[in-house]
Amino acid sequence: MSRGYAELHCLSNFTFLRGASHPEELVEQADELGYRALAITDECSVAGVVRAWQAARERSIDLIVGSEIRLADGMRCVLLATDREGYGQLCALVARGRRRVEKGAYRLDSEDLGTGLDRCLALWLPGAVPREEELGLLRRCFPDRLWIAVELFAAADDRRRLGCLEALGRRHGVPRVACGDVHMHRRGRRALQDTLTAIRLGVPVGQAGRALYHLSAVAAGGLPGDRRTLSLRSGRAALRVPGGAGAGRPYARQLAAGTDGAGHQAAVRTTGYAPPSSTSWR
Repeated sequence: MSRGYAELHCLSNFTFLRGASHPEELVEQADELGYRALAITDECSVAGVVRAWQAARERSIDLIVGSEIRLADGMRCVLLATDREGYGQLCALVARGRRRVEKGAYRLDSEDLGTGLDRCLALWLPGAVPREEELGLLRRCFPDRLWIAVELFAAADDRRRLGCLEALGRRHGVPRVACGDVHMHRRGRRALQDTLTAIRLGVPVGQAGRALYHLSAVAAGGLPGDRRTLSLRSGRAALRVPGGAGAGRPYARQLAAGTDGAGHQAAVRTTGYAPPSSTSWR
């Protein structure tokens, strides 16, 4: 697999009771699979970034710092920092959300996305039934810095969902980008991931049903390899990354429009930011 795909939505075990793999395991596996870059996007947290960066600096893969956010009204998105200033903005948002409620939870509203995030990029994570008003809100908050995350899991309605998201993107002028919603680095962590889900829901594993993480066989493989990437590419939602090693620049990425003629692709581009020392991350 050539170094072209970059995973932009990946949770580690720093997302409590959701992620089943350590950040360094995710980085090492992504590098072995030939990924160009990996974004660690734990939910309202950047806690896993230190370990991920320590693993990435010894390898040829680039690391992107981000965070998955769920607003109080249920809307979900991923925010990606493009440079040091963007990292600071992301940390400020995380701290604001965490301080509002008891430890272990957070609360953020749409107003929190309106200001102070001009150095961050946004990926909309549509629900099972995409709500067009969510896309409209994010488009106002992140003009020219918004993508629709297309996450397909070999479900029966993949073709319908892809068509729906492409139509929404064309209607609002928002490009689409392929993501994997990764929760583990190898399929061997599936049993652990199912157990974490059952604990989080407070039910036995046998009663968790469809709440278990992506029941398709493809998703059970953890980080997607050639087959998963080709599957997404065949859906015309591939992520394309231009050349240049860029190793050791942890969150110096900028999603730039690079289309195949119909706005189906996006590119990750290095902005030249040098990483901080390990002590400055603590």
